[in-house]
Amino acid sequence: MLLVAGCSDNNNEPEQNEGSTGQDTDQEASGTGLDYEGEGGFLWKVVHGETTIYVQGTIHLGHEDFYPLVPEIEEAYESSDVVLPEINMFEAEVNEEEINDMALFEDDTNLQDVLSEESYTKLSDIFEENDMMLEDYDDFQPWFIGTLLGELSNEQSELAPEYGVDLYFLQRSLEDNKEIVELESIEMQYDVLSGNSMETQVQMLEHTVEAFEDIDNSLNQLGYSWIHNDTDAFVDQLSEGLGSYGVEYQQQLNDNRNVNMANKLDEILQMDDGQTYFVIIGSAHVVIDPSVPSELEEKGYEVERIH
Repeated sequence: MLLVAGCSDNNNEPEQNEGSTGQDTDQEASGTGLDYEGEGGFLWKVVHGETTIYVQGTIHLGHEDFYPLVPEIEEAYESSDVVLPEINMFEAEVNEEEINDMALFEDDTNLQDVLSEESYTKLSDIFEENDMMLEDYDDFQPWFIGTLLGELSNEQSELAPEYGVDLYFLQRSLEDNKEIVELESIEMQYDVLSGNSMETQVQMLEHTVEAFEDIDNSLNQLGYSWIHNDTDAFVDQLSEGLGSYGVEYQQQLNDNRNVNMANKLDEILQMDDGQTYFVIIGSAHVVIDPSVPSELEEKGYEVERIH
């Protein structure tokens, strides 16, 4: 659930899909120029023996107009026995002491030492505009400051975490008494961010600072592309964002995790317990290669995109 807020930096306005009907009217009615009603979502299906796995690419922020989703997605969820999120947000407990241990500089280095003077000044301005003082966070590493900027951007976006697609299905899973099994943990996800080199962390944060004023628009466009099933626009935006953060960042945040998640799904398929599984993971993990679907194909499975 790290990528959607962290690398959405393309601030182009969404283009109208060719062949759509009534979209201009819908967008004008929204008051924002963006129409969040559509037939979006990226869904794959893998069958091995008596076991079926649906892999649903999600977006961690959403809009109330997203729902209900298209029948193919809703029916895939309904048919499932087990739901596999990246993390179960209803049970995830953040150990603040452990996070601080990962987030704080280990020596006398501080944020002002590693950022350029221009970036530090811009970052300070952003904090002041949000009633925060950067000096209070000077001992925290760039990756942690980046997560704070992500939270600030989320607050300014038309999309919201409470309408996120993964949360939508997790809430329903609890109501429907479905089994929920995490593919990762909150600690693992923090390890991913804190595991980047200082050079990569600085590159990520300085780019985020430079693009900060446009990130909310970028998040809106990402949601627009997702709900309108515009895979090309979605991939282009994510790829541009990942590219601006460097190779190490993409490997840590996307590639390595995709391989690990595909290995876990392979274990489930080989176990072949006859159940149906519904996987809900950020869409970057299903559309940016090496993706979870492409890794499963490499293992010899027939992976069908059904929406």
